This record gives sequence, C-alpha cells and structure tokens, in this order.
Amino acid sequence: MGSRWMEIRVEDLRTYARCPLEWFWERRVGLTRPPTISALVPAAIRAGLGFFYDGHAQDLATAVGLVWLDWCEGWGEPAIAGDLAQYAVGRAKILNLFAAGHVQRPGGGRYTVPEMTGEYRSRMHAAGLTKLGRQLDEFGRTHELLAVDEPDQPGSVLGDAFATSLAAAERAALDLPAREIVLARQVGFHVDVGSGVRLVGEADLLLPEADAPEAVVLEVHDFEAVPWMRAGIAGRDLRVIAASLARPMKAAESTPSNLNWERVARVVFRHWPSGQTFTFRETSSGHLLALTASIARGMRHHVVVPRAVTGYEHCRACAYREHCWNGANWDTLPLVDTGMLGSAEALRAVMEQLRDGLSHDNAAVRRTRQVLSVLENALAETEPADLLAASRRVLEELGDHDH
Repeated sequence: MGSRWMEIRVEDLRTYARCPLEWFWERRVGLTRPPTISALVPAAIRAGLGFFYDGHAQDLATAVGLVWLDWCEGWGEPAIAGDLAQYAVGRAKILNLFAAGHVQRPGGGRYTVPEMTGEYRSRMHAAGLTKLGRQLDEFGRTHELLAVDEPDQPGSVLGDAFATSLAAAERAALDLPAREIVLARQVGFHVDVGSGVRLVGEADLLLPEADAPEAVVLEVHDFEAVPWMRAGIAGRDLRVIAASLARPMKAAESTPSNLNWERVARVVFRHWPSGQTFTFRETSSGHLLALTASIARGMRHHVVVPRAVTGYEHCRACAYREHCWNGANWDTLPLVDTGMLGSAEALRAVMEQLRDGLSHDNAAVRRTRQVLSVLENALAETEPADLLAASRRVLEELGDHDH
C-alpha cells in the first residue's frame, strides 16, 4: 500500500462517530481499553461461537457456559461460576412470570421493561437474589470489572451479564447457521472507499451462497442492549454497509480457496439482545462514503470533541470514563486542544527546517516566498495531498531538465 493510503478500522470509524475522545484515548494515546462488564457479553458469545463451531460443545449455550467457567478460574474463584448459575436460574424464573403475563401492571397489561419495575425488585429480594447479586458485584469491583459508582439496581450487574449471554445463546439456537456450512469466523476484509482511505473490517461469520459459487454471505453481530431493533436502523449500521462492499484480505498460500470471493451476495445482521436477524442484499454505500470522508478528515486533524459535553450519562458505560472525569481531568480537558497542539509542534519543526535550509541565502528566501504564495492560493481549492503530489512532480521534472 502506498504511503498516501489512510487505513481505518471499521470499529474505529464507529468509535469516532460515537465519541472522538474515546477514539483518541485508544488509538492516539495508546491506552489499553480497560475491562468492563458490558464488554463481557459480546466476548462470551464470540468465544462461545469459537467453542461451538470448533466442535468443543454440543450447543452454543453450553459453549458460552464453558467460557464463563474459564473466566472464573482465571479470576481465581472457580466457585463464582456456581453463584452465577444460581443467580441466572432465579432471575429467569422471575422474568418468565412477567413474560407469561402472570405479573401485570396494576391496571392490566404487561410491563415493557420488567427489570425497571418495583415488582421485579421486590421479587428479586424475596428470592434472595438481591443479596447474592451484591456479593457478585463486590467480586466484580475487586477484579476491576465494575465501576465503584455503578448505579444501584436490583440484582447484579455481573450476574445479569452472565444471564444475558446465556439467554442470548439459547435464543440463537433456533436460527444459528449449522456447524457444517460455516466457512470461517472472524473473517477480515477491506473496502477501498476512495480519496486515499481504506476501511478494514471483520465479519463474524462467513457462509457460502448456495446459488452463486463466486459469492458469499457475511454475518455482522451486534450486542447493543436496546429494547428493540428495526431493519432501517440495522441497514444503516456502518458494519453492515462495509460488509456489503467487502473484498477479501490478501490471501496467504495457506488460505483456503473458499475464503476468497468475488462479491458479497447478502449481509445478515444478528442482534443478540433481541434475537432478531435482518438480511440485506443492497445497502447505502453513499452513507458510508460520506461519513468516512468526514471522519477521516477529523482523524487527520485530531478533532476530538468529547461526547460528554452533552451530559455525564452518555459516558457512564465508557471504558475510558475515568481518564475524562477523574479528579480535575474534566475541568482541564477543554483547555488542551490536542489537534492544535500537534499542529503547533509540526509547524515549529517546519519553521526550523526552513530557517536552517535558507539562512544566509537571500535569493533563495525571495524565491521561496514566491513559491509559498502560489501554494497558499492553491491550498484554498485543492486537497493538500494532491497539491503536494503535483508539486513533487513539477520539481522532479525540473530536476530532470537540469541534468
């Protein structure tokens, strides 16, 4: 790839769109993303898919249970796995009462989100799950999985993550692709979007298209805990659009031939929290191209306006929250414009190079002023990279004439 290419991961594109400062901490400062309980659900399911499709478990729910057991052993407390299972069973019984209509609103009708009701809280307390939940969450805090100021809620955040991943795995059993037809998992791809930008992404599952040997089906998995999902929202997901345009990564000699494809026939969007799936044969590539161009410009110029300017609640689940909010960080953060600071450092270096190269040569200074005047006017109408490339060609031609 030439030096002019800017490579952006699809996940970085989504992170920047969500909060540029979150992207800055991870991709520019290089901070390792801290572990969070919210990240355990997708991690458990993706690892469980690996166990299942590699033949280590008879079904996905068993595979996800094995993942959690491995984690508990890694945390030094294998017995916690039993407490999590006890919590999940009790919680499922209570939620089933709401789902079956045995627990309803005072005036009749079912609750939309049972977990937010006083009835759910009182039943969790009566079943002993509130006490068990506090013990589980205290374990989570000691292992830095749970924030100290996590809001109070009935039950357990850690227990809910375990139960949620298990329930999602059980729901998916109805339409999960069979083991024998899945070609690969976590398949890398790229999309050349023009203007010197290449997107790099990863599909969760790769399947063959039965009626077209040259085509494939890609699955994109989503874990955002929203109460409902619609096809319109899923179709505008950047991962879905990128997957529809995906080209295979450069194949190594050991890469199986079925991991190469000429086109993507369909993209399946699987929303694990609700169990819904949507299939797309066409997507809005223009939406992806426009957004990528805008975000790439922001990344190049280090624009990192924090999402938290709209309120603290938007940051509560962010793994990098402490770097923005702890101590006096938030008060000083707006005072340091990382983009301007980086530009200032770059300009100072350029000034020093010009001063060293042109000192004591008045004729060269005059000619350089004339050249800079031309470049300055051209910059107002031309992309900087294109202008520099054109200028380099002119200088090379002049150099050839000199010889």
